Amino acid sequence: MAHSEHNRPKGSGMVLIVIGIFIFIFAPNYFKNDIIGGMAIIILGFAVGGFGFYISFLKKKK
Repeated sequence: MAHSEHNRPKGSGMVLIVIGIFIFIFAPNYFKNDIIGGMAIIILGFAVGGFGFYISFLKKKK
């Protein structure tokens, strides 16, 4: 298709970065109550934000 690249939604990586930031903001509240659960949430936030960064900035365009 001629316009498949044009019609593809963009910015999904930025959304994942923002979700990762929000997870980091709210993680200390969970970390105070449950150390293992808080650590899991911190790792999840890092993974989501890192994946969003990869999609936004590091992924090679075809």
